[in-house]
Formats: sequence, structure tokens, C-alpha cells
Amino acid sequence: MKLRSIITASIALAATMSLSAQNPIIRDNFSADPSAHVFNGRVYVYPSHDIPAPEDYARKDWFCMADYHVYSSDNLVDWVDHGVIVDQKTVPWVNDTGYSMWAPDCNYKNGKYYFFFPAGQKPKE
Repeated sequence: MKLRSIITASIALAATMSLSAQNPIIRDNFSADPSAHVFNGRVYVYPSHDIPAPEDYARKDWFCMADYHVYSSDNLVDWVDHGVIVDQKTVPWVNDTGYSMWAPDCNYKNGKYYFFFPAGQKPKE
């Protein structure tokens, strides 16, 4: 009887997990390492953006993070992609061929929003 209960619970859990995956936030690109915050009643999600490895990238089997997008929603069903907000080619201190823009986050303090992220430093000349 106990085994039957465990099997039934496992099937129910699997069905629930399958149903909850029907409305992904990000549908048009790969992402990882998201952080989420509520600012002024709207949810904002800040993930890394995983792109296909370019020809000049040595690690074809590795993650390739070149930029960050931000997504937001006021109802957790309809999401807006605000596009690229930071790119490795536009930050002066970042290695623009490093593809190591991982795990970003954002915070609000004293009327300003602060977006922060790790990234590989530009090689010294």
C-alpha cells in the first residue's frame, strides 16, 4: 500500500511539473542564472544570455555569455523582453571576446537602480 502511494504521488508530481512548464518566461533565446526583483509593482528578471559559440571562441562545448537582457511582467503571464541592456563589447573594462557575463543582479537604493555583474577583465596590453 505504501509503495502504491509513493507511485501515485510521483505521477501526480510529474504531471504538475509538466503543466507548470507550459508558460516559460523566455521563449526566444537561452538564458541562465536569473535574479528577480519587484520594483514599483512589476517583476523584473535579470538572466545571463547564452548564445551559440562564435567561430573565434575556443570552447565550443561551453557556455557563451556575451550580454544581458531584462524581462518584466505585471501579471506573471505576459512578459516583455526589454532587449540587451549590457553587452561585453560596450563595457570598457570587459574582455570583449571573453563571453563570461554570468549571473547578474540589480538593486534599488536612494532613487537609483544599480545593475551589477561579473565578467572577465580585458587583457593587459
